[in-house]
Amino acid sequence: MFDLQEDTKPRAHLEGNIIPIINMTFLLLLFFIVAGNFAENMNQDIFPPQSLSETITEAAVVELQLTREGTLLWEGKETTVPAWAAGFRADGLPVPRKVRLRADGGTPAAVFIPVLEDLKYLQVSRVALVTVSDGSPL
Repeated sequence: MFDLQEDTKPRAHLEGNIIPIINMTFLLLLFFIVAGNFAENMNQDIFPPQSLSETITEAAVVELQLTREGTLLWEGKETTVPAWAAGFRADGLPVPRKVRLRADGGTPAAVFIPVLEDLKYLQVSRVALVTVSDGSPL
């Protein structure tokens, strides 16, 4: 038997939604345009700017020496961190923010810690630790 009546049910269109495909296409297009612009700039030669001054001005770094026994030396004289800072303040100078601490390679950590804590208390922002292990005493 054949059903000759008209179909009264509406048919659903199964075409799908192509808006996400269009969005993805434009995003990929935008990505390749931007990436292409960066790639062109990366191939150009880069030259550093020329300096107008003839000498390099570098902030003076103060060097303290620490012996294996824990003696702190500054300019060859025995001192402590508070006395060292008081010497700068007596001259009307600020306490340096950069310090190079030169120590013997065999100096135990227990000797370093009090010196570093004193420097931290004085708000020294950078301490460069230089160890000497050639056997020559400081």
